[in-house]
Amino acid sequence: MNAWHGAIDLSGKSAAFALADPTGALVIDAIRPMRGREAAHLAGWILNELAAVHRELPEITHWTVGAGPGSFTGMRLAAALVTGWSFQRPELHTRCVPSALIPAAEEGDVPEGAHIGVCFDGRNAEMLLFEMIFRNGEPVPTGFTAVWDRKTAGKELNQPGRFDRLCAPGDDLAALRQLLGEETAARIRPCERFSAGALLRATAPDFDNDLTRLVYIRPAVFTTAP
Repeated sequence: MNAWHGAIDLSGKSAAFALADPTGALVIDAIRPMRGREAAHLAGWILNELAAVHRELPEITHWTVGAGPGSFTGMRLAAALVTGWSFQRPELHTRCVPSALIPAAEEGDVPEGAHIGVCFDGRNAEMLLFEMIFRNGEPVPTGFTAVWDRKTAGKELNQPGRFDRLCAPGDDLAALRQLLGEETAARIRPCERFSAGALLRATAPDFDNDLTRLVYIRPAVFTTAP
């Protein structure tokens, strides 16, 4: 890609921003705790990160947004921010990439065709599962997602041959350990640094300028006027 490429993820307890130059070299790989009302500072934080490396927002012509699973509010905020920056800029290209790719991409020495179960805290005594498979050296979604309670999760995660690897955001591991128990949770590798750099490296999907393709494993709740 001969262009400046930025990536944002706000699906978890921290915001992640990464920037690659036209050669693909990582120029920014920043993470900052950001939840709730703190997300109002997302745009300003990104602009400050750009200024620190003497870059400006209009130079970025390609944006990747972490699509989840995770915080519905965070996912929407990141997508809305990039949508706003895209307004009346036909030269700007955008796409959504599942945030689940980040911990899956951190798995080292993964053989071709290996299945990875990316686990998330689903709250309400449940976990979310996003399955990926390694193809051509990178994780890609299989299309399988699930919401599991303790009993179902224990059965599925411990089924022989079901998953070659299990991983999870580091922030979710304590809740997963409480839900699954120590023995099962011990198989889950935590991703301690939820870097948006992995989103930049994803070869798929293509830039389709559709930032509505967010990952809702559990249906999102929308409120409507009476």
